[in-house]
Amino acid sequence: MNIDLVRKIDLWFGVPLCFLVSVFNRIVIFFRRTRPAPRPIRNILFIKFSELGAIILSFPLMARLKREYPDAQFYFLTFKKNQEIFRFMEGIIPEKNLYVIRESPLGFVFDILTAIIRLRHEDMDFIFDLEFFSRISALLTYFIHAPKRIGFDRYTFEGLYRGSLMTHRVSYNPLLHVTKNFLALCQDIQKPAKTSPELFFPTNPKDLVFPRYTPDKEVRERLLRKLKEQKKIILWEKVFLINPGEGMLPLREWPLERFIELTRLILQDTLACVILVGVDGVAGKADRMVEAVADPRCFSLTGQTSLEELLELFSMSHVLISNDCGLAHIAMLTSLKIITLFGPESPKIFGPLTECSHVVYADWPCSPCLSALNHRDSACRDNMCLKSITVADILQLIPGRS
Repeated sequence: MNIDLVRKIDLWFGVPLCFLVSVFNRIVIFFRRTRPAPRPIRNILFIKFSELGAIILSFPLMARLKREYPDAQFYFLTFKKNQEIFRFMEGIIPEKNLYVIRESPLGFVFDILTAIIRLRHEDMDFIFDLEFFSRISALLTYFIHAPKRIGFDRYTFEGLYRGSLMTHRVSYNPLLHVTKNFLALCQDIQKPAKTSPELFFPTNPKDLVFPRYTPDKEVRERLLRKLKEQKKIILWEKVFLINPGEGMLPLREWPLERFIELTRLILQDTLACVILVGVDGVAGKADRMVEAVADPRCFSLTGQTSLEELLELFSMSHVLISNDCGLAHIAMLTSLKIITLFGPESPKIFGPLTECSHVVYADWPCSPCLSALNHRDSACRDNMCLKSITVADILQLIPGRS
């Protein structure tokens, strides 16, 4: 997916459409004489197209709503590439209630129109738009229709305009962790509408819960067979996983030569091996790392494992070292030690929420420059905030190293 093209489409088509539909909506509200009679909550829809990590971070919101509405059916609309994660979300979203969208232009349009028709037929009570100021998702929320449509609003921030299509407009707090922002969406949903930014109670720490992956012997054996077929060996004592970057936002990625240097130092321990993990888009960087390190104990599994196999690999590894990306949030489902490098984004907003998480962040005065309020479109062209992080900064967080 070309993220710059998506931003342009969302801007040049999304803004005028949001304005026109918002005007139409206000006219409808003006002439509406009566409100629909209250009814039991039966169907709840969540929309989050991209960012697998953010979907995981939305789990506390879904879990809380499931406790409050145990008899309701929960639905989710997302990109097809994210569908596997819902197998590990404690069954909150049944497979039959998962609507997936292809990312190809024709597939996207066809799947969106199909989803609107089918989800309107399901007759939603609540729709939660979990996107950060996406105009497409706001329009989709409106056209699917529900008595209560809940999403983020900029209010007096000079952020991204997306009309007044939500019945419950919740202020996005750029200083608050994303999980807490998501939880704020369920405040005031009992009221007919929310058109002011104030909230009335803080986040309950008991709500900050996430699903856990249970290691599976059969999955482990399948993974080991795959490794054996590829003539790759894991030294079980110390398995290090490294994600050198996914390419979607290069500004968030630590220099490749630093990862290479770090890998060589890790492999000085004869009981250690390094496995490169990630999605298909990172395969090129991983291959260059393997070639540069030139050690049989360093090899790549990028794009070669299912999500289940990846979670199993997490459960039997020593440490994950990763740029700020969804992989670190997937690792939250296990007890794996996570070391995450942050630069243009703040760990206070997107950091993994687990006791096993360790963040390396230089905290430069220009950081964070990527935000939901600027569509993560920074003018920075040289991520010195990440380049200032040294290999020694990472090594000191690895048990047994200094």
